Amino acid sequence: MTTSTPPSFSPGLEGVPIGESSLSLVEGQAGRLSYRGYSIEDITGPENTFEEIVALLYDGELPGASRIAAVDAELKAKRGLTPQQIEVVRMTAKMTHPMFALQAAAATLGPMDNDFEPKMATVEDRGMAAIAKMGHLVGALAQAFQDRPYDPPKPEESHAEMILRMITGQKPSALHLRVMNALLILQADHSAGNASTFTSRVVASTKAEPEAVLSSAIGALSGPAHGGANEQSLRLFETMGAPEGAKAKIEKMLEDHFRIPGFGHRVYHVKDPRSKVIQSLASEVIESGSRVSELYSIALTVEDVATERLGHRGLFPNVDLFSGCVFAAVGIPTDIFTPIFAASRTLGWMANMKEQWESGNRLFRPAQIYVGNPPPKDYIPRSARS
Repeated sequence: MTTSTPPSFSPGLEGVPIGESSLSLVEGQAGRLSYRGYSIEDITGPENTFEEIVALLYDGELPGASRIAAVDAELKAKRGLTPQQIEVVRMTAKMTHPMFALQAAAATLGPMDNDFEPKMATVEDRGMAAIAKMGHLVGALAQAFQDRPYDPPKPEESHAEMILRMITGQKPSALHLRVMNALLILQADHSAGNASTFTSRVVASTKAEPEAVLSSAIGALSGPAHGGANEQSLRLFETMGAPEGAKAKIEKMLEDHFRIPGFGHRVYHVKDPRSKVIQSLASEVIESGSRVSELYSIALTVEDVATERLGHRGLFPNVDLFSGCVFAAVGIPTDIFTPIFAASRTLGWMANMKEQWESGNRLFRPAQIYVGNPPPKDYIPRSARS
C-alpha cells in the first residue's frame, strides 16, 4: 500500500519560484533592484528616458541613440486610439474609480477575434502598442476625471511628456519632465513575482490576447495591498493636519496596530531602493513652503517613527511612502497615481508576457491542499433533508 504525501503549503506562494526571468532582479536582503543587471539608481538619472528603458527591457542591453529614437518613433506611431475607445474611457471615468475605468478601457484595445496562439510572432509588436496606448488612455481618463475636454497627444511629445501634459493641462517644465521619466522607469518592472506581473504571466499562459493580459494585470494592481498604496499614503498624510502634530498621531496609530500604507514590503527587509530614488527626486521637485512640502515632512516623520518601532522586524519604507508626494509635486491628482503606475508597469507586464511565451508557455496550474469533508459522502435526496 502506498500513501501520497500532501504538498507543503506556502501562504501567498511565499518563497515559491513561479518562473525564470532575465528582466529584473529584486534582492530583498541587500535592498537592490536592477533591470537587466543595471541598478535602478543608475538608470533613473537626468539623462534617462522611459523610451530608453523600453529598449533595455526588450533588447537586454542599454540602447544607443538610434535605437532610442526608433522606440520613440514606434511608441508615437502606436499610441493612437479610436474615437470609440476614447469615448469608453471618458464615459467610465465618470462612473467609477479611475483604475476600474482604466481596466475597462484597456479591454477595448483587444481585437475582434480571440485566438492569440497563431499570432505569437506579434507578441512584441502588440506589447509595444499596449505600452503606447496605455499612456494615452491614462491621459484621456485624467482629463475626463477632472471635467476637462479631450486634448489629444501632440506629435512631438515623448511618452512621459504626453502623459504629464494630458494630465495637468500644462506643458511640463524640464524638471517635471525629468521627474516623470524617472517615475515611469522606477515602476516599470519589479520581478515576475509581484501580484500584477504574476497575474499577467498566469493569464498569458492561457494563450489570452495581450489586451486581456493587460486588463487582468490592471485589476491586480488596483488593490491597496499593491499599487493602490501610493494613494492611501498621501490621503493618510492629508488627514494629519500640520506636520508638528504628526509624530503623536503616528505613534498612536502604531499602538493601535494600524498598518501604515507605504511601509514594509514582502521582499525588502531593508529600505526599498526605489524609495531612496524617490526621496532624491523629492529634494529636487518639492517646493519649500508648499502644501506638498508639509505632506512630505509628515512622510519623513512617519519614516522616523515607524522605523524606530518596526525596523527590528525588517519593516522599512517602500516606494509608496514618498511617491505620492512627488506625484503631487508635478501636479498629478491623487486618484491618478495608480493609473500612472499601471501605465509604467505595462512595460513590465508586456515584457513578461513575451518571456512567458518564449519559455514554452506551460499553463499555470498549481496544486491546492484540500481541507474539506473527505469524499465520498452519501448523497441525501432533497425530500429527506430536514
